[in-house]
Amino acid sequence: MLGGVSSSMKPLFALVLLFALPALAQQKDKTARLQSMDVNKDGKLTKEELGAQFWNRASGYDANSDGVLDAAELAAMQEKGRRGKEEQARPGGVSSAFEVREFKGTNGETIRYSLFVPKDKPAGLPLVLCLHGAGGNTAAPNLLAAPAMQAKHPCIVMAPACDGKSTRWAKSEFRGGLEVRSVMPELMEALDAVAAETKADAKRLYLTGQSMGGMGTWGIIAEHASRFAAAVPICGIWQPVDAPKMNGVAIWAFHGTDDNAVPVSGSRDMIEALKKAAVKPEPKYTEFPGVGHGSWEPAYAKAELWEWMFAQKRE
Repeated sequence: MLGGVSSSMKPLFALVLLFALPALAQQKDKTARLQSMDVNKDGKLTKEELGAQFWNRASGYDANSDGVLDAAELAAMQEKGRRGKEEQARPGGVSSAFEVREFKGTNGETIRYSLFVPKDKPAGLPLVLCLHGAGGNTAAPNLLAAPAMQAKHPCIVMAPACDGKSTRWAKSEFRGGLEVRSVMPELMEALDAVAAETKADAKRLYLTGQSMGGMGTWGIIAEHASRFAAAVPICGIWQPVDAPKMNGVAIWAFHGTDDNAVPVSGSRDMIEALKKAAVKPEPKYTEFPGVGHGSWEPAYAKAELWEWMFAQKRE
């Protein structure tokens, strides 16, 4: 039995873990497997109990980066697991508070995106473009559209979809050799259209992304630095040679030291290159010790990040 977990909560506890760690679902006896992982029978799961492979998948829910998934963090994992098929189909994995749209670019390619526009808000709001990872979801849009955040930082939120295995936000040398197409041309045109329609503040366009979206964030500001006031790439990687092109964008990068999917050197090398190129403003960088590939969870949980981002304005 799982110590510290009531009888009514045991089925929920098992479902939480099975959603977050799909590899465990292949076990013949799932319940016994989960129980055996909770070595000290306290109803929590530690990094040591899960092991490196599973922890890299679940570490994004370790909000305080203490190497333990406690009751609140398991509840957050369970909440994500309760999303229905309709919500999963929305670009970025966003909630029903977003409208799903399509935009056809001048190149003939169509891009889908989810859009949140606050009701009864004046023109001139900032616009945040949020790029998802390879799994199709991103944590930022729902957080930004939440009532508490909107009360503090009203903003327009756009979460596009990079559909298909042969597309990327931007072409990168990372894991090169793949024949992929960048969706950047139609994405930037769609962004222009949304900014014009919503009368967003052109001096307060912000960009953030996780994993593949972190790479896309670096790639987009390498080509369109003049468009954005701030960029927040999370567990991303890019070519350091492009650092000088990013002058004028306020950058705050995040990465977990134990990331086995995108090496932490990806962010370290970019920050070093930006400083060497003397880009302004000087970039900010935060590493989360012991955190794997899910560094977007502790990053987006930092209130300081959002205070900083919404204070940035393109001159």
